[in-house]
Amino acid sequence: MAFKKVNWVRIFSKVGLHVLFWVLILTYFAWGFGLDVNPKQSFLNALFFIPGHLIMVYTLLYFLVPKFLLKRRFLPFFIGFVILVMICALYTVIAQLSVSSNPSLSGANITVGRNILPFIHVGAIAASIKLLKHWYFQRQLTIEAEQQKTIAELKLLKAQLHPHFLFNTLNNLYSHTLDASPKSPEIVMKLSGLLRFMIYESNSARIPLSAELELLQSYISLEQLRYGDRLEVSITISGAIEKFQIAPLLMLPFLENAFKHGTSRQIDQCWISFDLAIEEHTMRFKLVNSIDPIADHDYGNLGGLGLQNVKRRLQLLYKDQHNLQLVKLDEVFVVTLDVTLEALEDKYKDILVLNTENKTYAV
Repeated sequence: MAFKKVNWVRIFSKVGLHVLFWVLILTYFAWGFGLDVNPKQSFLNALFFIPGHLIMVYTLLYFLVPKFLLKRRFLPFFIGFVILVMICALYTVIAQLSVSSNPSLSGANITVGRNILPFIHVGAIAASIKLLKHWYFQRQLTIEAEQQKTIAELKLLKAQLHPHFLFNTLNNLYSHTLDASPKSPEIVMKLSGLLRFMIYESNSARIPLSAELELLQSYISLEQLRYGDRLEVSITISGAIEKFQIAPLLMLPFLENAFKHGTSRQIDQCWISFDLAIEEHTMRFKLVNSIDPIADHDYGNLGGLGLQNVKRRLQLLYKDQHNLQLVKLDEVFVVTLDVTLEALEDKYKDILVLNTENKTYAV
């Protein structure tokens, strides 16, 4: 038979809080009886109320409040409270008779009527503490549930993003293998590096911004192998990118969208402009790609699953700290994203140095 381990620290701390509560109650009522005039008599008078207070407080805390009030059964709670007040009134009668028949307690003063109010007073204080504690724990449970829901939703969005990205890249590889292109081995190697990134590094909530940019540059290099001289790419990166971190795979869907709905649908020369700058804690990202003015582009739905996911991830991860604008003009599509980034945590700095030395994702 297994025995549950007793948490003595928790037990003693709980008992200590109850003892402190009653010491404060006793002192409060002793002060009301004239503690500054006759301290002994004041504490004696206050002590006579303690049994009634105990009945009132613990009946409320462990029966009436949890059984009725917290379950919104107000009528049974009210009836139970009235009965409890009557019991406390009966206690004052019995206590007064005991005091009157004992000469040694002749100085004590217990009066039925006005002395019922202290029981209600103390009961209200105890019930308020109970309700505040209940509200706090319920609030914590709600926050935890929201966090778990957000984490689950983010995992689902990333699970949808990975196959989407892989499917598009494998299509590129397939077109080269059909022609036995000498570029196929290079595509496989770069794809391997991208998959390594998604499997290992993208599982973190945040990664170095420099690692995210290396991923994007690797993806661009894969597409350049596919389109050759027909594709012109301009990449401009400025600012202290090594000092900040970002949610992984956040900008990749924009780049995928540029190739899928822009470059792949153009017969003639096509181009993409990639501009990223760090200004204090704000990352300003601008991606412009050429489009065929005649072709029918599905930009009304934000380019499909990839951009729908990244828009939702931005709402979850950077709720009030981002600004995303998608604009379709006659011959270009413009993505503008401003995000407030956190400073790079120390635990990522060693990874940053390692990746820089190995050039795992460099173009």
